[in-house]
Amino acid sequence: MKSIVIFCKTLAIGGAEKQALVLAKLLAEKGEDVLLINWCGNIIDPRNSKFIKDNSIRYVGLEGNSFRKFRDFLKVVRKQRASVVLSYLTLANIISGFSKLFIKGLVSIGGIRTEKLPFYKFFFEKLAHNYLNDATVFNNYSAKDKFERRGFKSGKIFVIHNTIKVYPPEISDSKSEETVIVSVSRFVKPKDFTTALYSIKQVIETDGERSLKYCIVGYGPLEEKIRSLVSLLDLKDHVEILLKPSNIPEILRNSDIYLSTSLFEGLSNSIMEAMSAGLPVIGTDVGDNRYLIEDGYNGFIVPCMDVEIITERIRYLISNEDIRKEYGTNSRLKIEKEFSETQLLNHYYELFSKMGLNGGNNTLVRL
Repeated sequence: MKSIVIFCKTLAIGGAEKQALVLAKLLAEKGEDVLLINWCGNIIDPRNSKFIKDNSIRYVGLEGNSFRKFRDFLKVVRKQRASVVLSYLTLANIISGFSKLFIKGLVSIGGIRTEKLPFYKFFFEKLAHNYLNDATVFNNYSAKDKFERRGFKSGKIFVIHNTIKVYPPEISDSKSEETVIVSVSRFVKPKDFTTALYSIKQVIETDGERSLKYCIVGYGPLEEKIRSLVSLLDLKDHVEILLKPSNIPEILRNSDIYLSTSLFEGLSNSIMEAMSAGLPVIGTDVGDNRYLIEDGYNGFIVPCMDVEIITERIRYLISNEDIRKEYGTNSRLKIEKEFSETQLLNHYYELFSKMGLNGGNNTLVRL
């Protein structure tokens, strides 16, 4: 390949942006000629700026009105002599698709990261996928299946799951005597903290002698409603709400069980982070959770909004420390085996090969 362009609408903090940066880093480390382009050059989180600098990723931030930015985008891609543009999310997918009309031989691969889109975004994504881009990468099978049923050309869809960095396990002698259950997410309705809190309440009522803490980590518009429900259920002594902490990996490592009561998901980065930290996971049967959670191996799949079953699974893991630790170990192993950075790189090189992008350093990386 001549070179690879990775293209994002913004580089604010977000799951898609994080995956784009990781992919740019991994490809550059393999010796590929990689350029990261940010459509809204003025929107870049300082942490992402630091990541780009620390990893010596070549970067261009576009400025001006849309016409000027599109002109400059074409100019940069031509100068780069790019073989392929990998784009992330709707606007970038459309722009990279249209750029094929102006740059002969360019391969454009879009990226969709969710199964729920507003109608107008879905319309433009379908247009870009079916008629402009050569392929689209989905990060979850749930979205792939749903979009295929709604008219996306199936032969142009590829699923590549997100990756997550796996850190060495930390052995702590200062682990608290209490059992810590943790959830990490935005405070929004689809995360269904109502079910989570009622489940915690029921666990405490049935196993009142046990020392239990539920740690809710995140931020969002439902913060006050969550706090009100905590008070209503008389859970103030058992629930801790942490807003945007900077030490989430440490919080996870010092917890015992991860709980996700989401009503829908794509591929949950939060669950992956919990698995990487060595936690057993109780998660609802939505999105690609079944690709992450093997029932009875590293946790439990539970029905949405089912307080009784969720309570039962929580109580089981609290009561069986050896199984809890075994499931946590299995979580780490599953991440290392199936969702490592090496696996991500392999999958993209396989995709490049299918797109006819041969040459360069595109040899598979094997463990």
